[in-house]
Amino acid sequence: MKAVLKVAKKALPSASIYFGIFCAIMFVFTFFAGKDQEKNFQATELTIYVDDADDSVLSRTLIEYLGSENKITTEFDKEMVSEYLFNGYTDYVLYFEEGFEAGFFAGKEGGIERQSIRANVAFVDQKIEMFFRYVRAELALGKNMEDACGAVLKNCEKQAKVGVVSVSKGGIMGMVPGYYLLSYLAYILPAVLIMILGPMMHAFYKKDVKMRTDCGMVSVRKQNLAVVAGVAIVASVVWALLMVLGALVYHKDFTVGTFLCGMLNSLLFLLVSIGIAVLSGVLVKGVDALNGANNLISMGMAFTCGVFVPADFLPEGVNKFAEFLPASWYMKNVRMLFEEGEMVDNMRKFFENCGVIAIFSVAIFCVFLVVVKRKRVA
Repeated sequence: MKAVLKVAKKALPSASIYFGIFCAIMFVFTFFAGKDQEKNFQATELTIYVDDADDSVLSRTLIEYLGSENKITTEFDKEMVSEYLFNGYTDYVLYFEEGFEAGFFAGKEGGIERQSIRANVAFVDQKIEMFFRYVRAELALGKNMEDACGAVLKNCEKQAKVGVVSVSKGGIMGMVPGYYLLSYLAYILPAVLIMILGPMMHAFYKKDVKMRTDCGMVSVRKQNLAVVAGVAIVASVVWALLMVLGALVYHKDFTVGTFLCGMLNSLLFLLVSIGIAVLSGVLVKGVDALNGANNLISMGMAFTCGVFVPADFLPEGVNKFAEFLPASWYMKNVRMLFEEGEMVDNMRKFFENCGVIAIFSVAIFCVFLVVVKRKRVA
């Protein structure tokens, strides 16, 4: 085991770089989270160009609804709209075709066209769809179009202050700094362990090294136990350091139950990370190649599974693909701890997600054993 830990010691400098980057990013995001936590949300005013060929009650009401928080203009050259969008003179273009209201009343789709090249207009799309849902609900009550639009417009005039609420017990915990600690564990655990355990596996299962050790006095069973012990020690130290860091720095952001659930969730993901690290060590040829593999695996999984970019902002196809990655299920539990309030109502779902993470770890270790067996036969 001393030889195994000696190899791990040589890999510490490269792994410490990732650990330092992790700490820096975490503290930066923590700083800004603390600054903005108690502020109210306020939508940014956008410039919306409108071309209303229908000139109906529905189209005029929607324009008035959007104009309550945005700047509405009709003074545009239609042939220059694309250039206006590109140069930022307008943020959003809305076309109402003739017969739009009649088609809407008949339950048909279409009659409205939207154009934009900016990401910050997604909120406008949501407001339009919400407006249409409210109007349909009013029409379903037997109202005519004018009364339905008037009722929706009146209800939408009611404004509510929206802010992030942080409650230490029995309520919603907003994006408190401790959230970032647990979230970024999905990135740092695979990254650090690949850089430490990868060289260990590569050195131990190298063909010529393995042939010499098999000819020695130490049995294969003892060799494997030494490797398992070395891997367990290194992984436990890394995980314990991160947990101690979280307990010392972010203890105000956790209840006892939340922290224990977060520890369980991260411990299961630690097993997944160990499996990924040891599998990378025996598959990747050359220690230098581990750095590239590490970036591909840890960064790719982190971005895909909503660690750096919230899953709500990712395309639906990416979220579906992320279901096949263990970090996605880990992040579901993290969001559950911090965003969905009382864990008592979600404990069953929490442990179901933990079970999925455990299945991923077993599957990865099975693949590792198959790869190692084939290397021995070869």
